[in-house]
Amino acid sequence: MISPLVFILAAAVSGAHSAQTASKPSKKMNVLYIVVDDLRPDLEPYGQGYVHTPNIAALANKSLIFDRAYCQFAICAPSRNSFMTGRRPDATECWNFIDHFRETTGRNWISMPEYFKNNGYFSSGVGKLYHPNLPPKGDPPSWSDVDEFPYHNPHPHNCPNNTAWCSLDPKHYNFSDTKTLDEGLRRMRYAAKNLTQPFFLGVGFHKPHLPFRVPTGFIEMYPPAENISAAQDKAFPKAAPALAWNGCLARPGRFTDVTQARDWLTPMEDDEARRLRRGYYAAISFTDSLVGKLLAELRELGLEENTIVSFHADHGWQLGEHNMWCKTSNFELGVRVPWMVHVPDVERCSGTHTTALAELVDVYPTLAELAGLPVPTHVDGKSQAPVFHSDVPGVKVAAFSQLPKCGKNQTDMTGCEYTDKHKIDYMGYSIRTDLYRYTEWFRWNGTALRADLSFTMARELYDHVADVGIDFNAYENENIVMEQLVTMEELSGQLRNFIRSQYDNNDVETRAADTV
Repeated sequence: MISPLVFILAAAVSGAHSAQTASKPSKKMNVLYIVVDDLRPDLEPYGQGYVHTPNIAALANKSLIFDRAYCQFAICAPSRNSFMTGRRPDATECWNFIDHFRETTGRNWISMPEYFKNNGYFSSGVGKLYHPNLPPKGDPPSWSDVDEFPYHNPHPHNCPNNTAWCSLDPKHYNFSDTKTLDEGLRRMRYAAKNLTQPFFLGVGFHKPHLPFRVPTGFIEMYPPAENISAAQDKAFPKAAPALAWNGCLARPGRFTDVTQARDWLTPMEDDEARRLRRGYYAAISFTDSLVGKLLAELRELGLEENTIVSFHADHGWQLGEHNMWCKTSNFELGVRVPWMVHVPDVERCSGTHTTALAELVDVYPTLAELAGLPVPTHVDGKSQAPVFHSDVPGVKVAAFSQLPKCGKNQTDMTGCEYTDKHKIDYMGYSIRTDLYRYTEWFRWNGTALRADLSFTMARELYDHVADVGIDFNAYENENIVMEQLVTMEELSGQLRNFIRSQYDNNDVETRAADTV
């Protein structure tokens, strides 16, 4: 943890810098940037009334709510390397838990918190913003702090007996997110009382990440497991390729109370699924309580009317739908995230829902423009600031995600989290439009580090024509690619053009960097 003296010294240095780089810094709005791990839109503002999230609902009531926001990679480290830089995974070259942008293509990139720092803000981050050590030490260039407060899981961080969920007395057990909250509150109080410049404060909460380990009082918010609803459509989507399945809970011994979900054809029994769902909901409610305390302090310090608040997850989550659990998929539930933004004195920030397609790479330029900074041109995302005035015409016509697969047998493939990027076997790219999700799986060229577009392993097409984002069970239950060949060809062409454009952009940037 940063000592108060170090924090004050860092603030003094950064304050001197801001005086040289920004005019009237006190007029700028602060930014409170909240990121939550593994959270799908299982929240009251997204029509899921069975989940107890009053504090997030209160934030939503004074925010613009993005109903169709998507991550670019449904795994923690690649997703966070992407949205913290505004660059897509093929630009960061982070497709696993090994690489990070500072050691690949982005040594001199300007991250989102770094951009605010360079524009006169005091930039500070606590908790899980980047994935631990990717980049190392939480990426020091991002922060004004001399030594960024690290993401930390107290030991032991698993549940007793290694179960997938547990409710523990906080008098006897530590919770990393509580420590994150305490440090975030300390920094917010210091900023309010001592800084003359605006601040960018990032706070990253770990739950509802597995195991669903929560303090007592949160699991009790929910009825007994037998009264919790299980997924209605538990079967793997009809006609979908086996490599699209993830085996998150299939590894024997991962959790002592998870005995099922062993293969892509055998769904978990409802009684076990209900227990896990109850634990997930309790973990969401725990995080909601922490968000509430953070927002209450913002209000108590008199900062609410001059602070933009952004709240989003790093990727989605599956709770038995399609016979899948966890993240690591290109399905809607794996890549769709909640994103809401409160901007003081903006009329649409009043609980308004927008159906504009958005991506997490858009967060960086959006927050910059909303804060009155120049819109960064060095990112892949687009500012969604126009949507804060009107949905029409929208900023983009499609959202893109991707995910690698490793293995030679389609029915027994794994994620590539710990696989050398040169040894990835396949990469699946997914495009989400207003009406459809189309995913195409290509062979991976480990030498060139790009997809071989001449070799398609599999294709998926799912109908979202009537999808308003509330029913998590009704869509992507059947791959209709063979029934709509014309639509498939159109979306495949659009997807391939997008992939080629990313490679072209990356090649240009690499050549430019080599000449510096």
